[in-house]
Amino acid sequence: MEDAKEERRDMKKIYINADDFGFSHGINLAIFKGCHEGIINSTSIMMNQAGTDEAILLSKKMRNIDIGLHINLTNGYPVNAQSKVRNLVDKEGKFCCGFIKLMFRTMYLKEIRFQIWREIEAQIKAAIRSNIVLSHIDGHRHIQMIPLIYKITTRLQKKYTIGRLRIINESILQTWKDQQEIGGIRNGGIIKYFVLTFLRLLTRAKSNIYFFSIIYTGKMSSKVLKKVRIPNGYNGIEIMVHPGLPDVDKQNISSFSDKNIISKTRETEFLAILDKNCIKDMGNDKGL
Repeated sequence: MEDAKEERRDMKKIYINADDFGFSHGINLAIFKGCHEGIINSTSIMMNQAGTDEAILLSKKMRNIDIGLHINLTNGYPVNAQSKVRNLVDKEGKFCCGFIKLMFRTMYLKEIRFQIWREIEAQIKAAIRSNIVLSHIDGHRHIQMIPLIYKITTRLQKKYTIGRLRIINESILQTWKDQQEIGGIRNGGIIKYFVLTFLRLLTRAKSNIYFFSIIYTGKMSSKVLKKVRIPNGYNGIEIMVHPGLPDVDKQNISSFSDKNIISKTRETEFLAILDKNCIKDMGNDKGL
């Protein structure tokens, strides 16, 4: 009996999180299938995209899955009226900032902090109205790591008692040790890694859940997943994937704000998350 209790205590949580739920029909179908037939046990929903309503309906049919909020301040239209978030949108009312532009605006526009708070809270409330019990928060393009947005998000996380916040704490040495190759060069993963690591150190953000992968974003094949290990000192791991069905979305590409949804890498990651053998050895600690 004691041995069984000890074994449960030593078990580490593995979150295979599919980002961008609600972005498009093809992505929604890929995540839905990954939940029922593959290894997806966590997803993050976008509350202001073309496929949001469909994602909400599909979520009711997805059992044993965590659903979090994928904060979005960079693609498409806000949940709020344009007048309430005027420094975040263009003349057409669409979000006008990428990660870098948004970060710099948080540094010199005092009024933007209230607009960001207003929009993130509106997205949280939209999820709650849809009867989604939010288990976590993360950000589209990892905007939750921008210091001002991190501060706002942590406060809203507490206000609405949302469980975990994604912290980008990946170790480049651990990743290269596990994968036995240099990844993230051609896709810009290394640049993103150092930017986000700097912001994590700046905000002093911490988490007992290890994060993977910035360096292998868009390159999450079955081969990569099978090599991932949870480093010593962590209670679990969150593995970020971006599955999709590009051939489905190509039929209606004009209605989407980001052409990345038809990238072939989404199909590669979709096939990877259908392979249930990918994570069977992941809980074995082989940390640095």
